[in-house]
Amino acid sequence: MITSIRSLATERARRREARIRQLEQERDSRESAIFQRIPRLAEIKALQSEVGLDLARLMLRVPTRFNKSFEELQAWSLELSAERRALLERHRINPDELDVRWDCPICKNTGWLQPEVAGPDTVHPAKKCQCLIQEEIDDLYRAAGIAGHMREQTFGRFDLTVYPSEDRDYMAKVVEYGKGYASRVAKGTQEESLLLTGDVGRGKTFLSTAIGNVAVEAHRTVVYFTFSEFLDLLRLHKFEDEEKYREGLQRLLDADLIILDDLGAEKVTEFVAQELFNIINHRMNRSMPMIVSTNLTPQELADAYGPRIASRLLNGFEVLLLRGDDIRWILRRRRAHQ
Repeated sequence: MITSIRSLATERARRREARIRQLEQERDSRESAIFQRIPRLAEIKALQSEVGLDLARLMLRVPTRFNKSFEELQAWSLELSAERRALLERHRINPDELDVRWDCPICKNTGWLQPEVAGPDTVHPAKKCQCLIQEEIDDLYRAAGIAGHMREQTFGRFDLTVYPSEDRDYMAKVVEYGKGYASRVAKGTQEESLLLTGDVGRGKTFLSTAIGNVAVEAHRTVVYFTFSEFLDLLRLHKFEDEEKYREGLQRLLDADLIILDDLGAEKVTEFVAQELFNIINHRMNRSMPMIVSTNLTPQELADAYGPRIASRLLNGFEVLLLRGDDIRWILRRRRAHQ
């Protein structure tokens, strides 16, 4: 599913708000049960709230509820806290039962760390909590279509031993090139698109996904889709869901990186070819990177998608050929001998 950054942020905020309400309701439920057993705890809570308000009222020099000085209120507050602790100990109740059990105690599920006061004239702005940073990355992965085992397809797991010895030095250079490409995408400096070619099972999907993983970890928007998924999007136009179709297409155009995997040999309609050409042309004209992988030869590309698309891919993209034997067959043989 192709999702915009704005909608991801909105969904994430709603999700966090709902979770905060849930945790607070769970606390309220525990608190209510304890207060029914020990009514004095409810009285203490109400008094502590009123004492706190009176302390604030005194500082603002407005009428107070209790006719007590600032010092008397502070002393009373301490007495109430001591009585509360004693009651909880007597009834063997963990004080945490009356608190919210936050998923992240550091930010209390808000996703933000409070501003730091460095001096009378210096206040550092609030910072994102690590839990929010990780949640953003997880959402980007979900929106990118990179999930499950694909998240494990990283450069660190790229196994050169699956290639014949005569191809390993060459494929090592391919992997190093892929790492550099991924780094530039992550920094936002990569302008050229990339065409990965080679026979079935040479690691094109793994390499493109490894690049996508680096980009997502750098908080870049990535959209991974197979050609069949691209056709599914175009079918929305056929079934007259024009708004959803245009929205999906626009998100493809705007992503920091789009990966079109497995461009196959099937003959496409004129409409499909035109929309594919529009995406490729849009990305090239705006220097926005795109990765396309295919098993097709140059002639097969021209036969299936027409000379305009073939020319863009072969002459406008950086072309990277992956060599070797069918990795899937090699891995199956290895497992059989284990």
